[in-house]
Amino acid sequence: MKERLRISFLKYHGCGNDFLVIDELERERIPEEFRGKLAILLCKRRFGVGANAILYVLPSTYASAKMRVFPADGSEVDICGNGIRCVADYLCSRLERDEVLIDTNDGMKHVEKMNGLYKVTLGNLRTTKSGVGDLNLEIPANEKLLNRKMEFPNLGEVEISIVRAGEPHGVIFVDDVDKENLVKYGKAIAANRGIFPYGVHVNLVQVVDASTIKIRTYERGVWDETLACGTGATASAAVSYITGRVKEKGIKVKVKGGELIVNLVKDVLFLTGPAARVYEGTTTIDLESLSNVTIRP
Repeated sequence: MKERLRISFLKYHGCGNDFLVIDELERERIPEEFRGKLAILLCKRRFGVGANAILYVLPSTYASAKMRVFPADGSEVDICGNGIRCVADYLCSRLERDEVLIDTNDGMKHVEKMNGLYKVTLGNLRTTKSGVGDLNLEIPANEKLLNRKMEFPNLGEVEISIVRAGEPHGVIFVDDVDKENLVKYGKAIAANRGIFPYGVHVNLVQVVDASTIKIRTYERGVWDETLACGTGATASAAVSYITGRVKEKGIKVKVKGGELIVNLVKDVLFLTGPAARVYEGTTTIDLESLSNVTIRP
């Protein structure tokens, strides 16, 4: 008889960026060796539940909980700006609080519930080679990567800012994001393992006015466009301000799935947006099928 794994989850989304949240606060439900493989199976649209990532909520010694993020390709990333708001919504409800501290692979993050939205303290924007990390460029570690001209296959020369706002991002300014072929940018830049060994998120940014930008994001781990990317919105807003393209430190970011707000306060980045619980579900998977799943590097 095949050994089977019964999995309970919550389906959440933040501006259309959707997740499966699995609570492991009281006990481990998914063995460590299967966490990434489960993401490949369950996140697959039309064949699985469908999501951009699985978010595991784990116990933490110093925080309300630990969040680990496994995107649809089975890899693990440091943080997810929309995902952490969804985990915060779950924890605030479960713990009956209006603020929580969440431990991530990018450090501790404070999240506060405000007027039905969630405000995340993401920290500082990192703009140097050493700050971004995992980057194959022959430049000094302390060199800034803002407004840098680089050549990419099938794109030619592109002016790009490479930064880290919890996750590594490439920010590219265009006249009209809706007229651009985002997948072409994604394949040339996000999946360019020669420069980015673990991939990079790519954001096309259109400046609307002095306090508003519009973006589209191609996410690593999903390897496609998503309806929203929280760290991408944060990186794009911060770069827009630092390079003088917007004038206000409170920036409205329009994404395909809605709207996010990014605030810069003394160089600290804050991301504010919604989190919506869609439904609860249970599924059963046999361990043999999980064992046969391959995570591609």
